Amino acid sequence: MKRLGYPLMVSLYFAGISCARSTNHIVPDTGFHDPGQGNTGFAFALFARLCRDAGEENVMFSPISISSALAMTWAGAGGETGAQMAAVLGFDEDQAGVHGGFSRLLSLLAREGLEQSANPVVLNIANALWVQQSFPLLNDYTDLVRNSYRAEARNMNFMESPDAQRVIINEWVAEKTAQRITDLLGYGSVTGATRVVLTSAVYFLGTWQYEFNRDLTREGTFTTLAGNRVSTPFMHRTGDYPHYQGQGFSALDLRYSDGMCRMILVLPDGAPDPGLLSPETLRAITSGFQTRKVALAMPSFEFTASCNLAGNLQAMGMEHAFSENLADFSGFTGGRDLFISDVVHKAFVKVDESGTEAAAATGVVMATTAMPADPPVPFVLDRPFIFLIVDDLSETVLFIGRVADPTR
Repeated sequence: MKRLGYPLMVSLYFAGISCARSTNHIVPDTGFHDPGQGNTGFAFALFARLCRDAGEENVMFSPISISSALAMTWAGAGGETGAQMAAVLGFDEDQAGVHGGFSRLLSLLAREGLEQSANPVVLNIANALWVQQSFPLLNDYTDLVRNSYRAEARNMNFMESPDAQRVIINEWVAEKTAQRITDLLGYGSVTGATRVVLTSAVYFLGTWQYEFNRDLTREGTFTTLAGNRVSTPFMHRTGDYPHYQGQGFSALDLRYSDGMCRMILVLPDGAPDPGLLSPETLRAITSGFQTRKVALAMPSFEFTASCNLAGNLQAMGMEHAFSENLADFSGFTGGRDLFISDVVHKAFVKVDESGTEAAAATGVVMATTAMPADPPVPFVLDRPFIFLIVDDLSETVLFIGRVADPTR
């Protein structure tokens, strides 16, 4: 006999930060990591899978967005369901410690306790818990997501008007991401059986510490991942940049104006290997940067990337969470009546002479069963490359992407 249950949709939106110089930095007491030990490994493993799935297309997602959405879901998971999710996400078994880590991360991203400068960091973070009216979530669960993730609770009427509720949530996402992420939840993704939706949003808008001179931007040729040669605008700047020469790739560090956020550009010698990035590689890059005079040529680009994560998460070992018969999310209601039916993600990035704008959104749908005088080093991004947007204050990878074709 099938057990009965109700759907839960968990959506998390990650959009971004407006970076400006601040003076009184808070220094984290741990090494480079995402929330939860080993979570950076999850981010890079997922990046490799998404690159393979995308073929010759551009790729982008927000690791912190996906991890946060799934962490709020994991907060209600038990038994083997919770164990599998923790293993895939790189969380340890101490739930209180993990959720406390996310709470601390939100404080760091919000720049709490920092002395504001004339150009302060603007960081807008918003989380929400959308619940079918009269649906009995456990107080312990709602208290946890409110206290650790600062989620506000909103009553919804999914049973009678599911699509109207979907539109309301999509409008909330669009508002929180400056209209960059629209229609995250597609038609039919919210049904009369939906009972809970969790959402979280952050918006990023950063100007370069050293902006590119628009007068130097000129057309250049980029060889795409498909092997086609396309003409696209290239920005040019020669200056002192942290540079790293690795085995089979080189990397460059572009700071944003606050000095706490940066874009790391990774240029493989040949075609990008989806498995190139790892926590060890990132540590080697960030610890091995040496300031050198660099002649940088970089295409401006703008694109939106969407992906369905359910299949990849199951393949990575998160199997029970997607099984209507095996899923245990009893931490939500006290009963085993929920399972994840889908996980979707959507991201946007725009890079030009002044800086970067980026946004992303994740949806987890749970349904019922029912320096030197030497010549400058050339760093020419005229072939597929990888970029990471990193927040140094919280030591968090905010976005990862692969530019396969800057004209798309």
